[in-house]
Amino acid sequence: MDPTGIRKLRGRIAELGIRQQDVAAALGMDPSQLSAILNERRRAPDGFVDEVTATLDRLEEAEAAADEARQRVLAGAE
Repeated sequence: MDPTGIRKLRGRIAELGIRQQDVAAALGMDPSQLSAILNERRRAPDGFVDEVTATLDRLEEAEAAADEARQRVLAGAE
């Protein structure tokens, strides 16, 4: 596993402000396993970076949709 890919995932999770626990839940894995992989104490399984990237993409899209909905509600409340 390329540690650069893992570091990029760690950075993206932090940038998005998503808790590792929530990412682990979305992936269906134990948070301690995710933590061990992201901290390079455990080897990531094949396809892990792609799977996490896709999950983060979906979470980011959901957050954007929620933000848009919130803005529409607030705009209607004025």
